[in-house]
Amino acid sequence: MIDAIDLKIINLLLENSRSSTTEISKHLKISNVATQQRITKLEKQGIIKAYTALLDYRKLDYRTVAYLGIFLEKAKDYQQVIKELNEIPQIAEAHFTTGNYSIFAKIYAQDNLHLMEILNEQVQKIEGVARTETFISLQEGIYKVVKP
Repeated sequence: MIDAIDLKIINLLLENSRSSTTEISKHLKISNVATQQRITKLEKQGIIKAYTALLDYRKLDYRTVAYLGIFLEKAKDYQQVIKELNEIPQIAEAHFTTGNYSIFAKIYAQDNLHLMEILNEQVQKIEGVARTETFISLQEGIYKVVKP
């Protein structure tokens, strides 16, 4: 189980995954050793799975953000399709979903032409993909880290 101090550590790391143990310890008024032990415990429990950076993809020349609904020929194809989608570098997320789509994915592309190439030359050639529907994001309205 986690307690209030663990939650504070998690929230501080969500705000800045590069926060040092010393910074976190000072903020929480506990020792560096206690902070490191708690972080290690959270990692071992699988609560903290990885440390990451939030990127501004436009500055990396990815101006098109799209969401892709993927219909599978058979639900049992999910694992293989996800494995192959993971090989496409521009796909940032993919979720096995209920509703209309079997898989819902987020794609970053340089522009609409690049998006079309990803769809036609990679995604739609994956065995098990029946068809796709694409939604282009015009603007990101909310972008935040969700805190526990």
